Amino acid sequence: MRPESRINGLLAGAASLQASQASPELAKGLPFWLFWFLVCVILLLLALIFLRDKNLRRRLSSFLSGARRRMLRLRLLAKLRRETEKKAALWKDLGKKAWSEDVTAACVADDCRRLAEFEEEKRTHQMTWHEIYSRIEALSREHEEASGRFRALIKEQEDGRRPFEEERRSLGVRKSEILDAIGGAAWEIDSAESQIKALDREACAVEDNSKLAEIEKAERLNRIQEKAALLSDRIKTLHAKVPLLHEERQDLERRQTETEARIEVFNERIREVEAEQKSANRRHERELQEWLKSKERAQDRIVEIQRLMDPIFSSMGKALDESRIHVNDLPAVYFQIDAVNKAIRELEIRIEHLK
Repeated sequence: MRPESRINGLLAGAASLQASQASPELAKGLPFWLFWFLVCVILLLLALIFLRDKNLRRRLSSFLSGARRRMLRLRLLAKLRRETEKKAALWKDLGKKAWSEDVTAACVADDCRRLAEFEEEKRTHQMTWHEIYSRIEALSREHEEASGRFRALIKEQEDGRRPFEEERRSLGVRKSEILDAIGGAAWEIDSAESQIKALDREACAVEDNSKLAEIEKAERLNRIQEKAALLSDRIKTLHAKVPLLHEERQDLERRQTETEARIEVFNERIREVEAEQKSANRRHERELQEWLKSKERAQDRIVEIQRLMDPIFSSMGKALDESRIHVNDLPAVYFQIDAVNKAIRELEIRIEHLK
C-alpha cells in the first residue's frame, strides 16, 4: 500500500470521527478522551509516514525552497549575463590590440582587410574634418577683422560729425537767446508806448488844472516831457535793434540748415556702413552654417565608421581567442578571457543544478 493511500485513509478516518462527534446520536456512547487519543495516533502515524518517505520529504522541501532557488537562479543568470558581456568586451579589446600591433594571421585576414578599408575612409574624413575646422577658424578671424574695419569706419564718421553737432548745439543756444531778446524788445516797446500814453494824459490833466500856479504847472510839464523823451529814445533804440536781431536770427537759421545738411551727410554714410556690415554678417552666418553642417556630417561619418569597426574588432578578437596566436601583449588578454570562461562555466553548472 502506497504512503499517500495510507495518509488519505487516516485522514478519512479522522474526518469520520469528527463527524460522529458532531452528531448527538453517534457521540453518546464514545468517550471524549478516546476521540483525542485516536486523533493523536493518526497524527503520529502521519509523522512516521513523513519520516520514512524520502520522496515526500524532498517534494515538500523543494516546494518550500522553490522561491529561494528561483531568486538564486535569477541572480546567477544576471552574473552570467555580466560575465558574457565582459567576455565580449575582452574580445573587442583583443581585436583592437591586435590591430594596433599589426598582428597578421590567416584567421583574421578578412577582418584586417575590412578594418584597413574603414581606417582609410576614417582617415580621409578626419582630414576633411580638420580642413573644415581650420576654415571655420579662418572664417571667424576674417569676420572679426571685417567687424573691426566696420567699427573703425563708423567711428571715423562719428568723429567727423561731432564738431558739427557741437556747432548745432551752440547755434541752437544762440538762436534761443535771440528769440528771447526779440520777445523782450517787443514787450519793452509796448510797455514804453503805454507809459508815453499815460504821460500824455497826465500832461493834459496838468494843463487843465486851474488851481496850479503857472510856475508849478510848467515844472510838472517839463518833468513829463523829459520822461516821455527818454521813453521815445528807448523805443527808437529798440526799433533799431529788433531788425538786427531778426537778421541775426535768419543767419543762425541758415547756418543751422547748413550744419544739419553736413550732419546728415555723415549720418547717411554711417547708415551705409551699417547696412554693409549687416549684409556682411548675413553672408558670414550663411557660410558659417554651411561649414558647420559639413563638419557635422564628417564627424557623424567618423562616429559611424567607428561603430561599424567595433563588431569587426569583436570578430577578430574571437578568432584570435580560438586560435590563441601568442604575439606581443595578446597572452595577457587571453589570461583575462580564460578567467571569464572559468567563471561562466561555474555559473552555468550552478544554474543547471537549480533547474
